[in-house]
Amino acid sequence: MCIKRIAFYKSSVTADNMNISLIAETLGIETFGNEAHEVSRISSPDKADPQSLCVIWDKKALEDLPSEVPIVAPEEFFVPGRDGLISQNPRAILPELLALFSQARPKPAGIHPNAVISPDAKISPSAYIGACAYVGDGCVVGDGTVIEPNATLLANVRVGKNCLIHSGAVIGADGFGFERTPDGLVKIPQTGGVTLGDDVEIGACTTIDRGTMSDTIIGSGTKIDNHVQVGHNVQIGKNCIICSMTGIAGSSVIEDNVTISVQAGITDHVRIGAWSILAARTGVTNDIPPNSLMSGFPARPHNEAKRALVLSADLPSLYKRVRILERWCKNHEA
Repeated sequence: MCIKRIAFYKSSVTADNMNISLIAETLGIETFGNEAHEVSRISSPDKADPQSLCVIWDKKALEDLPSEVPIVAPEEFFVPGRDGLISQNPRAILPELLALFSQARPKPAGIHPNAVISPDAKISPSAYIGACAYVGDGCVVGDGTVIEPNATLLANVRVGKNCLIHSGAVIGADGFGFERTPDGLVKIPQTGGVTLGDDVEIGACTTIDRGTMSDTIIGSGTKIDNHVQVGHNVQIGKNCIICSMTGIAGSSVIEDNVTISVQAGITDHVRIGAWSILAARTGVTNDIPPNSLMSGFPARPHNEAKRALVLSADLPSLYKRVRILERWCKNHEA
């Protein structure tokens, strides 16, 4: 089964209830116990019942879980009397399991009659464009891509295969470029576009600005959360994760496999190296080398930032001690 597709649409094997044998066959894994045990949903251990399937990767979660609740877990977690599915890496198959029980999209392909599509836009027959979405001049939408209702693709936005663009996203608006002159601010025309690779997801109300001359680029496999701002000329690599309320200023480069946590701020013209992680509210003002774990403002190595934060709590008492020392020194001056 292709996880890229079931993330968008309900699988053809789904039903209100599925037995464990069918799920195992669909996912290519083995069963334990009663293969005919039927389930109707995936649930967390605290809300589980015999009709739900729990994905377990920590054995402690089994301590209070009734034996009649089926599980997805490593083989060593099972005991006689427990039904379920065997997976040595249950977290890895969780997305597929959830997709099997997820609600279907309205259509697997096609253009909603209320969508507005430019005559010269190129839309793959296998793509789906939702109600009130707008696709502008020169846009290209690849195979299997889903554009949700009320999303906007302005001129010269190129979207790859199997992408998902959520409602309210605006891709291809003018970059924020102005030049100061004696007569005031002069707008710099933004003549580039935006290019999204394959398997990219853009969250609701996220904005990605067009480039000034060349394209703003989002690499294949990258996932961008809701309410993220990507400035003009930004280049984001492959398989990055960018969490909500992050702002990335113009002409910055985010290399492959970077993780950016919530409310991070990245100034213009900086480079963040591959496999780096930015903690929540990190403020980046300079280049970050690859494989870094950074936090704070300005961004610094995470352990260093934690030490500084702990020490800052002692500043009031340290200040009092310094004042006492200053008075003592003043009273004992020769």
